[in-house]
Amino acid sequence: MGKDRGNQVRLFCAAALCLSLSGLGVYCLSDTLPTLPEGRVEMAAAGFILPDGAFEAAREGLLFQGSESRAASGSAPQSSQTEEAPVQGASSAASQPSQPEEEPQASSGPAVPAGLPLRNGPVETVLANGIQETTISNTGIQYGNMWVKNTNKNHSIDIAAELEKEPDVKLKRDGSVEILIYHTHTTEAFQGDTRTQDNSRNVVAVGEKIKAELEAAGFGVRHDTTCHDYPSYNGSYDRSGETIQRNLEQYPGIQVTIDVHRDALGSSDARVKPTVMVNGRKAAQIMIVAGCDDTGNIGFPDWEYNLRLAVRYQQAVSDLYPSLARPMSFCPKKYNEHMTHGSLLVEFGTDASTLDEVLYSGELFGKAMAQALLQLTESAA
Repeated sequence: MGKDRGNQVRLFCAAALCLSLSGLGVYCLSDTLPTLPEGRVEMAAAGFILPDGAFEAAREGLLFQGSESRAASGSAPQSSQTEEAPVQGASSAASQPSQPEEEPQASSGPAVPAGLPLRNGPVETVLANGIQETTISNTGIQYGNMWVKNTNKNHSIDIAAELEKEPDVKLKRDGSVEILIYHTHTTEAFQGDTRTQDNSRNVVAVGEKIKAELEAAGFGVRHDTTCHDYPSYNGSYDRSGETIQRNLEQYPGIQVTIDVHRDALGSSDARVKPTVMVNGRKAAQIMIVAGCDDTGNIGFPDWEYNLRLAVRYQQAVSDLYPSLARPMSFCPKKYNEHMTHGSLLVEFGTDASTLDEVLYSGELFGKAMAQALLQLTESAA
């Protein structure tokens, strides 16, 4: 009994000594460490209590931020261009004969660690309820973080060279109308509607988002909501061409026009929904379309000026919102782009995209478009 009591006393004394030394050690460590900047104290503490992998993720910001942290710490975009063979994808069941088609291809972007929220970048490809949600990317020619898909037979494209060329656009931002937004296929709508004359739920609503961002940047904008595809779909481009001409006569300062569309991809069994995450919110991917008089017989002699502006839009979107833009379509079509040197067509989502997703895309594209055009104002000369 006496022996046991002696052991207990010795154990108690040893425990007390350990506690005293631990307290002294922590005091000495805190007294000798240099003053840490704000936020580093938490990281120092995390180093003592987190497993090595978790601590490394926390130190790099991956536990508290989205994929933009990883992108920012990656290598700089390459300036070289690479040509890839076109990828064969699903045919477009609902696409119109006058609209370009694009094959969906899932992104090969960086994976997101399990349990961490994806804030920016590609979405996971999922097929549910007849809708395949995916991110279309990495098709065609690459320059930096932007892509261009060239479907012309007689014309190649040097993206770097085109970015160096000046578009034939010089805006004043003096309150006059210099930008026209219109819709050749005005009734194109989104998931749940497909087509509607309700302008709060079709591509007209997307145009309003773009207009708001351009006006916030100081540009004078005319949004013409004339319906061109109802009651007759045939002849839509002829009618929208008349609308453009009427606006050019009424507002002779117009230099830039945007024809806002909605795409349709996939099949009746699996409609494709091109989607991307931007700041933690889903956005419908967009596609900029630049036409080319590939054979010289479609009446589009000055298409190169439009191309110069298109690659600047593509670069602005890709820099601000990576993966928001599908590869730009450089194609042997006209789409009324011959009417000014600053005319282009932009597809927003597909008939499987939600209204909220395409309205968000309209807002984002409007910001990127404004940034590109601000470099083409007289004050920027």
